[in-house]
Amino acid sequence: MAMLKGLLAAVLSLAATGAASGAGAYPDKPVRLYVGFAPGGATDLLARLYAKKLGEKFNQTFIVENRPGAGGNIAVQALAQAPADGYTIAMAANYVAANAAMQRNPYDWERDLMPIGMVASTPNILVVPAASRLNGVADLVREARKSPGKLTFGSAGMGSSIHLAGELFKVMAGVDMTHVPYKGVSPAEVDLVSGTVDMMFGSVSTAIPLVQSGKLKALAVTGRERMKAMPDLPTIEEGGLKGYDVEAVYFLAAPARIPQPVLKTLTEAVAQINREPDVREFMDRIYARPLTGGPDEARAFLAAEERKWRDVVQATGLTVN
Repeated sequence: MAMLKGLLAAVLSLAATGAASGAGAYPDKPVRLYVGFAPGGATDLLARLYAKKLGEKFNQTFIVENRPGAGGNIAVQALAQAPADGYTIAMAANYVAANAAMQRNPYDWERDLMPIGMVASTPNILVVPAASRLNGVADLVREARKSPGKLTFGSAGMGSSIHLAGELFKVMAGVDMTHVPYKGVSPAEVDLVSGTVDMMFGSVSTAIPLVQSGKLKALAVTGRERMKAMPDLPTIEEGGLKGYDVEAVYFLAAPARIPQPVLKTLTEAVAQINREPDVREFMDRIYARPLTGGPDEARAFLAAEERKWRDVVQATGLTVN
C-alpha cells in the first residue's frame, strides 16, 4: 500500500509539473490562422508560409482561413473575439494601427490583441496600366493638380498600406485623387490591368510580376531605399516628395488573454522560423525584409504607427465610408 501511495504521488507530481510548464500540451489540435485579405497578396502568402512552418515545427495542422473585408478588420475582430487559448491566431499588419487612427476598429487593439512576433516588411510599388501616359511621380502630380479628384487609385481596402500610401501621397503632394477600395490585392490588380483604375500603390509581391510581364508599368517604390530587385526604379522621395516612406509591416497576433506559456511557445517558434534559410529565401522572392522582435517590440511599433497615421487622417478627413 505504501508503495502504491508513493507511485501515485510521483505520478501526480509529474502531472502537476507538466501542467505548470505546458510542456507537450500545445498544440494538441488544429490551429486556425486568420487572414484579413483575399488570397494572393503578401499577407496571404506570409500566412501560408508560417502556417506550413508552424505545422512542421509542432507536428500539427495550422489552417489558413481568409476573412477579407473592412481593411483587414473582419479577421482581426474575429480574432479578438476568439477563445484566448492559442488555437486561433492571425497574420496581421500595421493596418491595425491605421484603422485605429481612423477610429474604425470595432475592437481596442491594445486591450484585445497580443502580438506574437514580428514577421516581415515590404515596401509598396506605385504602378499604372502599361498603356498609361503617366511615366513618373512628376507626371502623376502634374496630372492630379490639373484635374483634382479625377485620377483614381485602387487598394486592398480601407486602412491597408496600399490605401494609406495613396493618402500620404495626396497630403505630401498637395493633390486630390479618388480612392477605390477592393477586398484584397488581387481584385484591385485585375481592375488596374484593365484600366478601370488609374494607379495603385501595390503589393510588391504581386505587382512586380505584372510589371515584368508587361501588364503594368512601375513608376516608383514607396520605401526610403531602392529595391534590390529593381535598382533602376526610383523612390517616391527621389521623385520629389521628401520624407515619403510607407511599408507594410506584418506580425502574428493572438487574443490578448492567451496563456503566457502558450504565447512564449509561439513567440519562440516564430523567432526560430524567421532565421531559417529557406524562409529568408522566400522573403527575397516576395521582395520582403525579415524582421525580428516579440510582443513588446510589436506593441511599441503599433503605437508609433497609430500616431503617424492619425496625423494623415486629420489632414485628409478620412472616414470609414
